[in-house]
Amino acid sequence: MGSFLRYPTLILLSLALIHANRFVSLASAALITKPTESKMKPKDEDSDILIRWAQRWSISKTGWQKSDPHHFLIKHGNDIIPGLIPSSDSGAGSCDSELLDADNHGAKRVFFPLCGKTVDMKFLAENKAIKEVVGVDGIQKALKEFAEENPSLNIKEVDQIGSSFEKFVGNNVSLLKGNYFDIDEEVTGGRFDVIVDRASIVAIDPSLRDDYVSILGKLIKPGGSILLITIDRRAGTDEARSAGPPFSIDDTEIQRLYGSLDWVESLTKLSEHNEFETEEDKKRWTMQGVDSLFELCYVIKAKKLRSSM
Repeated sequence: MGSFLRYPTLILLSLALIHANRFVSLASAALITKPTESKMKPKDEDSDILIRWAQRWSISKTGWQKSDPHHFLIKHGNDIIPGLIPSSDSGAGSCDSELLDADNHGAKRVFFPLCGKTVDMKFLAENKAIKEVVGVDGIQKALKEFAEENPSLNIKEVDQIGSSFEKFVGNNVSLLKGNYFDIDEEVTGGRFDVIVDRASIVAIDPSLRDDYVSILGKLIKPGGSILLITIDRRAGTDEARSAGPPFSIDDTEIQRLYGSLDWVESLTKLSEHNEFETEEDKKRWTMQGVDSLFELCYVIKAKKLRSSM
C-alpha cells in the first residue's frame, strides 16, 4: 500500500518541478531579451545616430568647432566659477587667490558632454580655478585631434573602462570615448561642480533630450552649476525651424526640460546673441529657410540639499 501511494506523489512532484522550471525559464528569457535603456542607445560610430558625425569628422567638415573659447564662457564664466575670468590687469589663467588654498582645494571639476575637440576644455584645464576637465564624445577622431592640437596638455591613451569607454588622460584633463548615454559617476570618477553644455544638447535627436538631461542631473554635485548654450531658430519656414542638427531649442523647451526637476534650484537666462551678425552668416542660414537665429545662454543651479537620485 505504501509503495502504491508513493508513485502518485512522485508524479505530482515531477509535474510541479517541470512547471516551476518552465516558469523560471520564461522569466530568465524575459530578462535576457528585454533591452535596457542603455542598450537601445547608439554605441558604435557606425550606428544610425553617430554615423553622420563620424562621416563629417572623417572629412573634417566640422564648422561648429571654433579656434577661441566660446564668447558666452568668457562673458559668464564667473557666474558658474567665481574668479574664473581674471580682471583686465591679471595674467591669463589666473584667478582670485582668496578662492583657492595652497593645495587648490577650491578648484572645480568640470564636465563637457559631447565635447568634440572644443578649445574650451584647454582654456579651462589651464586655469588655476579648475582641478580637472572631463569630456566625453562618441567619435574617437575628435578626441585624438584635440590631443594632437594641444600638446601642452600631454594627453595619452591610458586605459579602457569596462567594455564601454576608452580613456585618455593629460594635464588636468581626461577624455572618454564612448556612448554618452552609458556614462555615470563611476566612469567619470565622481560628480562635477560645473557642467558646460556648449550647445551639445542641440546635436542630439529631440526624442533623447529628457534622457540626456537626466544624466546631467546625476552627474552634477549638489550646489553645482550648468552653463547651457542652445540655438533658437526663431523664425523661418516650419521645415527649417524643425530641421537639425543643430536642432532648435527655445526658452519654452528649456523651461520644460529643467524648470520642474526636483534637483534644480534655479534656471536663469543670462543672455542671447544674434547669429546674423554678418551678411555671410545671414546668407548661409536664409538659404536654409531660417530668417532669424539666436544663440541662448542659461545657468542652471542645482540644489545644495537634494534627495538621492
